[in-house]
Amino acid sequence: MNSNLKFHHVGIATKSIDKSTKMYAQLGYIASETVVEISQNVKICFLTKEDSPILELVEPLNAESPVTRMVTQSGTTPYHTCYEVKDINAAVEELEDMNFRPLFEPMQSDAMMNGLICYLFADGIGLIELYEPAIK
Repeated sequence: MNSNLKFHHVGIATKSIDKSTKMYAQLGYIASETVVEISQNVKICFLTKEDSPILELVEPLNAESPVTRMVTQSGTTPYHTCYEVKDINAAVEELEDMNFRPLFEPMQSDAMMNGLICYLFADGIGLIELYEPAIK
């Protein structure tokens, strides 16, 4: 299974995408457009830098957002790793066999260019995201 997972990005919860992007720009990162992801109740911005991992900044839209509590307690902090897969449903099934628990069914993501995403949790690893790109 692990050979089917390709590292994609690190997710970072933040109270302010604007503030975080300004700081990361000083480190040479370039910010994408910020996208509102209604289904997750967040705003998302990707940061890229040559020869560096992609970073995903995630800002809560309101108190009901899943990252609100995290940024309230910890401030800006990394909270998930994302892996690209060819078949998200098969990957979810394999990870369930490894005691990962999906938090929701795979769903389309505007921020991920209409690809499919799914978050899973396992003790000892924490939260991961799977991403299946949309067919071009």
